[in-house]
Amino acid sequence: MQLSQALDVIEALHRAAEHPDVTDITRYGRDTAPGGQSPAGVRIWYRSGSSTMLWGEVPHREAAPVPLPGEMPPPKLRAARGLMFAHHLLDFAQPDVFKSWELCSQPGTVVPVAAALRITARDGDVIYLRGTSACGPGGAGGEPEEDQYPDYHIPEGVREWHLKVNALSAGRA
Repeated sequence: MQLSQALDVIEALHRAAEHPDVTDITRYGRDTAPGGQSPAGVRIWYRSGSSTMLWGEVPHREAAPVPLPGEMPPPKLRAARGLMFAHHLLDFAQPDVFKSWELCSQPGTVVPVAAALRITARDGDVIYLRGTSACGPGGAGGEPEEDQYPDYHIPEGVREWHLKVNALSAGRA
């Protein structure tokens, strides 16, 4: 599986999720594989003006699985929150193109929750999406301390998107 294919799934799931805090979702970078000069990823913009970037990085052999926390990190921890939300979307949609996904650490990096989302595709390829964030005009201090949308639930449309993609893929095979 190519990085661009994994990013297509991540982008589509975020769009289908219709989270009320998200104002825009964009793709960036030209690399088709991790480790190039123009890292490819998905950037999610929030009402505060900050963003989370999930971008392809060369997988680390020493990366260790990190248990999924019971609660979503606060908005001021956008990178951790973005990785965990992407994990929740994958859990909900269960895309057939992926065999598994897990949050993981990165050697030499200390971050809350996790540094990346490791995705193993059905073909055995491993996609390692690193999570980073950029603050809005007020910096991390401009982020809400608490979730502004505590009643948000992933809509059934995320699962329906997945079913439509599977049906289309089966029809082309």
